[in-house]
Amino acid sequence: MKQIGFLVLLAAFFFCFSFAGQASAQTTGPTIILDGQALSLQKKDKIEIVNGSVLVPIRVIAENLGMPVSWNPGTKQVLIQNGAGDIALTIGRTTASVGSDSIKLNAAPVIRSGTTLVPLRFVGQAAGLEVGWNNLKKTVTLVSAELPQPTPSPSPSPAPSPTPAPTEPTPSPGTSQPSPSPTPAAAGLIKGIGWSDGRLAISFSGSLVPNTYAATDPARIVVQLPKTAFDPAFGTLQPLDPATRSGEFAVTDSLDATKVTYAYATSDAADPTAGAVTVTIELTGDKSYRAYQEADVESSVYVIDLNASPTPTPAPVKPGNGKKVVVIDPGHGDGDPGGIGATKKQEKIFNLSLALKVEKLLQKESAFYVILTRRDDTFIPLSDRADLANQAGADAFVSIHANIAPGKPSVRGTETYYFQGGTSSLAKVMHKHVLAATGFTDRKVKSANYKVLRETAMPATLLEVGFLSNATEESILFSDSFQNRVAQAIVDGLKEYFGK
Repeated sequence: MKQIGFLVLLAAFFFCFSFAGQASAQTTGPTIILDGQALSLQKKDKIEIVNGSVLVPIRVIAENLGMPVSWNPGTKQVLIQNGAGDIALTIGRTTASVGSDSIKLNAAPVIRSGTTLVPLRFVGQAAGLEVGWNNLKKTVTLVSAELPQPTPSPSPSPAPSPTPAPTEPTPSPGTSQPSPSPTPAAAGLIKGIGWSDGRLAISFSGSLVPNTYAATDPARIVVQLPKTAFDPAFGTLQPLDPATRSGEFAVTDSLDATKVTYAYATSDAADPTAGAVTVTIELTGDKSYRAYQEADVESSVYVIDLNASPTPTPAPVKPGNGKKVVVIDPGHGDGDPGGIGATKKQEKIFNLSLALKVEKLLQKESAFYVILTRRDDTFIPLSDRADLANQAGADAFVSIHANIAPGKPSVRGTETYYFQGGTSSLAKVMHKHVLAATGFTDRKVKSANYKVLRETAMPATLLEVGFLSNATEESILFSDSFQNRVAQAIVDGLKEYFGK
């Protein structure tokens, strides 16, 4: 189905596509059907029709449309995270925003008995859904558009423009000074923060324009992230005090750093966009660093690297007995959780769990020698993953992932990728076996410019086993029996590809 963008829908249909015949507020709401299935509403879910607009509890948006929601009691503003542009609505106001665009509403959001009600049509269209109304049956229909094709990584360079963050080691911390940051066009949300092997990784969605500098007395590296807040799921993944909106964790594996702290603050209670997240690495002394951004497969990460030079990747000795060397890459890790599922399950956990099962099976195959890019919850830069495979002289590279479709909980299925400038032969064989094991919808073999595929020198493929954002598939993905079946399918695919 062709996806209809929000602004096009709004311009063409918003005022002429009203819920006819409803002039006053009502509490007996209509039926809401999402992709052919009626939503399960609770008795307490009171739905109103005001000025021709259906108002629904915010819980309906968060749970049924799979869109994270946050509430600011000071400003009485609801913020709904959406890939096409975050949606901001304020109680009592008939003006809302999608990204940087201001939109006029037919009816303002309201609070009823402690429950926030928001206009369903506006939110649905802003999320890219097709919205319809049957006045005779009092039925709202919501239809998800197809998930768009992935956007290729813009280039192998680590930091997209614009960014004030240095791509080379900075001068001595005592000489670095903060500089003004460009104003991002839209807010960013911090998904995770972690420390691995001398690197700080900040995973985010949306836009992020960091202002990073070193300071002394005490020695520290400060990352200021203007117009940025914590993702609603952040506190479920790592420590975050809800009262102070801050947290910290100790660094125990470094001689250079002792602790990482993070906090959200705003300088203007009436303007949520004035808020910012500050992340600080507390150091044992002056230390130079490199800072860069990388993006690939449901993940954008800002990295502060304290290593004097890129970490050398030890090259495993390629066996000289005819074994095929296969590198299995569990995507994401540590401060980069990857996709967050319908019930907040983390993609990085699924990826590693499945990869370990594949490794165990391949170790039983005399024709294969298997290497994992990570064996625990560690952040590994994308280039390091490709470098490991290249230095090992690998014969095949298989990256394991789970998919998400923000705001589209009905999207589901298995899809497989190969580098758009390379060969699809490995991807096609792997997809055939994995699809048969999952039993999910066939979303086909596709090409993409993913870095882990582009920078590997051997046949490489990336498996998107299923959708975490679909509650049904999320539950299945974390089943041991399902993972065992898919792991065997990956091994069978490799055996067919190599004729073993």
